[in-house]
Amino acid sequence: MLSKGTVTAYDARAMSGVLFRINHSKVQCFLRCTKQYWYRYVSGLAWPPDPGAPAPVVGKGVHRAMKVLCETGEPADGRAELDAYLRMPAHARAGPGTEWHATAFELFEAGCAAHATIESEWSRPELDTWVPSVRRGIAVSARADRADRLRGGRWQLIDWKTGRWELDETVDAQLDIAHLALRTQLRLPREAEVTAVAWNLRSGDRRVRQLTRDDAAATMERMARVAARMQATTEWEALPGPGCVLCEWREQCDAAAEAEAAAAEW
Repeated sequence: MLSKGTVTAYDARAMSGVLFRINHSKVQCFLRCTKQYWYRYVSGLAWPPDPGAPAPVVGKGVHRAMKVLCETGEPADGRAELDAYLRMPAHARAGPGTEWHATAFELFEAGCAAHATIESEWSRPELDTWVPSVRRGIAVSARADRADRLRGGRWQLIDWKTGRWELDETVDAQLDIAHLALRTQLRLPREAEVTAVAWNLRSGDRRVRQLTRDDAAATMERMARVAARMQATTEWEALPGPGCVLCEWREQCDAAAEAEAAAAEW
C-alpha cells in the first residue's frame, strides 16, 4: 500500500497534468462513441445548454439526502436536505407540487429503509479521491457514495442508484472504480476483501461484486489500456444508435441526425 504522504505527492502530480486523468464517465463515453468523446473532452467547444430534465435533479437531491443520512443517522436530517434542495429556484422542474418531487421523497424513504438494514460499525459517505499510477501514466478519479466497516472486519461500499435501469457491465465498471477509492482513501490492508453494491432505490435490486486487491490492480491495468487508446486516437468515429437521443451534442452531429432519419424510415 502507498503511504499517505506518497499518495498526496502523487495527487499533486496528477493534478498538474503529468498523468493522464480519467474517470468512469470519461471512459464510458469513449467506449460508447468516440465522436461524443471528441465533443466533450477534445474539441474545446462550449457545452450545449442544460436541457432541464428533472431526473438528474432528483438523482442529485436524493444522493445529497443519503449523504446527510449517513453522516447523522437521522432520516429527518436527510428529508430537510432534500426539501431545501428541491425548493431551490434552479430545481423547480422537480419542485414541490410536481410528480418528480414526490418521486424524490419516495426514493429517499427507500434509502432510509436500506440504511436501517446495514449493520455498520463505522461508515463514511462520499469517498472521492485520485488514484494515481506513475508507472501506468494515469490518475483515475474514483468515488463511492458510501463506505462501511461491517461486523467481523468486513468492508462494504455502496453506489446508490435512482434510475429505472442500468446496463450491468456499466454498473460493474463503476463499482470497480469505486473499489479503488475505498482501498486508496482508507488504506485497506492487502488481504481485505470488499463487497461492492449497486443499490437501486427505485426497484430495491442490488448488484453485488466481491473484490480483492488483485481486482483493484486489474482495474488499473484496464484503465491504463483504455487511456492509451484515448491518447492515440486521431479519428473520431461516430457510433450512432439509441443513445443518440440522450446525447447533448446530437444537434451538432450529422451521424445522429442520419440515425434518427433511418429509424423514422424503418
